[in-house]
Amino acid sequence: MSLLDISAIGLQIGLPLILLTWLALRPLSSRLGFLAHALFTGLVLLSLLTVSLWMIPPWWTPYLYLALWLGIMIWRAPGRFRRGPLLPGSVSNWMVVALFSGLGILAARPVIQGMQGRALPSERTTIDIAFPMGPGIYLVANGGATSAVNGHFLTLHPNTERQAAYRGQSYAVDLIKIDEWGLRAPGWRPTDPAAYRIFGEPVYAPCRGIVIASDDGMPDMVVPTTDTSRLEGNHVLIQCDDYAVLLAHFRLGSVSVSPGDQVTVGQHVGDAGNSGQSTEPHLHVHVQRLPGSGPLLSGEPLFLTFDGRFPVRNDRLVIETAPTATTP
Repeated sequence: MSLLDISAIGLQIGLPLILLTWLALRPLSSRLGFLAHALFTGLVLLSLLTVSLWMIPPWWTPYLYLALWLGIMIWRAPGRFRRGPLLPGSVSNWMVVALFSGLGILAARPVIQGMQGRALPSERTTIDIAFPMGPGIYLVANGGATSAVNGHFLTLHPNTERQAAYRGQSYAVDLIKIDEWGLRAPGWRPTDPAAYRIFGEPVYAPCRGIVIASDDGMPDMVVPTTDTSRLEGNHVLIQCDDYAVLLAHFRLGSVSVSPGDQVTVGQHVGDAGNSGQSTEPHLHVHVQRLPGSGPLLSGEPLFLTFDGRFPVRNDRLVIETAPTATTP
C-alpha cells in the first residue's frame, strides 16, 4: 500500500467517519461545547471538500459527509439547546471546548485558501485555449490560483536547479477522466495504467502553432511508480503566438507530431498515458512563455482557461464534443 493510499484512507475515510460518529454519539454536553464541537467538525469536512483531491473516494464523497453532518445537527441540536447547560461545568470541559475552537480556526484556514484559489488573479496574464480532449467527464486533479489546490506551485519559487528547470509548469492543470459515478478506474488503484478511463484517450492541439519539442520513447509506468528521469514523459510542446503549451505524460508510441510541424486546433497530437513523473494516468497541461535561455520549460508560467473556464481542483468538466479542427 502506497503513501497515497494511506493518506486517502486516513484523511478521506477514517477522519471524517470518526468525527461524524463522535458528534452523533458523544457530543459535548453544554450548549457552548456542542456548538464548538459541531463547528469544528463542519469546518474540517469543509476543508477536506475544498482542498483535498477526491479521486478515491470519488468527488461526491465529501458532499455526503456534509449531508451527514447536517443530519446530525438536525437530530442533536434541538435537544442540546433545550436541555443542556449553557457553559461547560468543569475546567477539563472548558479545555476541550477551547481545543475544539482552536482546531476549528485552524481548519478554516485551508477553506479560505481553497476559496481564494478559485479566483483568477486579475493582475496575471491568462491564456484561453480549447479543451484538449474529446467527449466525457473530466475531473481537475490539480488546478487553481493557490498552492492549496494546485500542487504545481512547488516550482513557482524554485529552491533547486531541477525545480527551476520546470518553473513554467507552476500554474499547470492535471486532468483525469471519470464515469457518471465519479470513478476513474475499476477498483481502488489498479496497477495497470490501461485500466484507467483516460488511458489511450486522444489528445488534441488546444491552439494553432508550431511544435517545438516532442518525445515518444518513454514507457508507461506501473501505477503508482513514477519515472523521474524526465518529469514530462512523452509530450508535445507547441508554440502558439507568444506563449507555449505543454501536453504531457502521453502513452508510449502515441505522439503523432514532430518538431517543426504546424498544428491546428483540434488536430490529434497523441494519446493520454502514464509516462514520466505520473502516479497514475492523466493529462498535464500548462501554458508558459518561452525562456530567453536555459531549459525550455523554465519560462514564465501563465494561467490558463479552457474555453473561458478557469479549472480548479475537483471541478468536473463535462465535454460534449472534441475541439473543432481548423485549417491552417
